[in-house]
Amino acid sequence: MDPLLEQWQKDYKNATPKLDTAALLSQITSARKKQSIKAWLDLVAGAFVSLFCIYALVFEATSTLEQVLYAILTPLPIGFSVWAFIQRKKLIKTHTLDVNGLLLFKKQQLINQINYWRLNLIGCSILWAALCITAAVSILMYNYTTIWLTQVGIGTLVLIATLARYIHVKLNFKSKLKLIESLK
Repeated sequence: MDPLLEQWQKDYKNATPKLDTAALLSQITSARKKQSIKAWLDLVAGAFVSLFCIYALVFEATSTLEQVLYAILTPLPIGFSVWAFIQRKKLIKTHTLDVNGLLLFKKQQLINQINYWRLNLIGCSILWAALCITAAVSILMYNYTTIWLTQVGIGTLVLIATLARYIHVKLNFKSKLKLIESLK
């Protein structure tokens, strides 16, 4: 055999990172189960939030402005939840027959995660802004202070937590992507 070819093969093997395919396959199987559970939880949570908006529209709204606001907000949570559900189910159905397929699955999972948290942040920001407008109207016109300040406070905490999660995912995205690319 050609000594140059042998040297090249040896260098290639030394430069190629060791990949435990069984561990990677186990991680992906676990990730698929988690994605499925998260998909259903997102769908149920979105349905509950939309149902609450309908309840607030029918029983809690005290003005036409509040009714319009609740009517506009009602489809947002369930719409986002359906979108997230479809994205997670697409990822779960990805076939991983070889190492490149497994790595592609992990890469797509990272991309979906960053998209999910970006849209979640946008949705939470819109809901928070709508909540602030509703609170301002209710406080100024009807003097319902305590309940609305409490809701704005809770909404602010949710928005901050969503922002923190998005920043965390975004900061780690490039390093995780580089790790996946290095395994190819």
